[in-house]
Amino acid sequence: MRAVSRRSVLFSAALPALVTPPFSAQQLNQPDAHLLALGRRFEFLATQIDDQRKSPPLKDLLLFGSIHDEIAATRARTIDGLCEKAKAGCWTLLGDFESVDDSATGARMAFSIMGDLIRMHAPHLEHPGALKTLLREDKPRSW
Repeated sequence: MRAVSRRSVLFSAALPALVTPPFSAQQLNQPDAHLLALGRRFEFLATQIDDQRKSPPLKDLLLFGSIHDEIAATRARTIDGLCEKAKAGCWTLLGDFESVDDSATGARMAFSIMGDLIRMHAPHLEHPGALKTLLREDKPRSW
């Protein structure tokens, strides 16, 4: 009998969410239905990437990057859509909004809006100081 791994069980449980149509009957009237569906796929893949102990396969990273790009290119029409975009941006910053450089005023305002949306709708995603901590941990050691 073949042993069942936790990864295969999780994949089996999550597969229907990835292959089901992105729009339910209730969402058809939602102006940001496509963006919300992209956000669900992004969050699922981000969790998979974050939980892996080794580098994910290149095809997974390419899919993840294309979903991220499509989220950025899709116009949000509701607060829910804006929040999906903010969550994707928050993931790219490791939840560390304080790491944003003050030199680009427009970018600073965009990150400020993203930070406000995350703080209102998904505060568990914010992690001040995460980038500094990561950079300290990844510094090459001099022997």
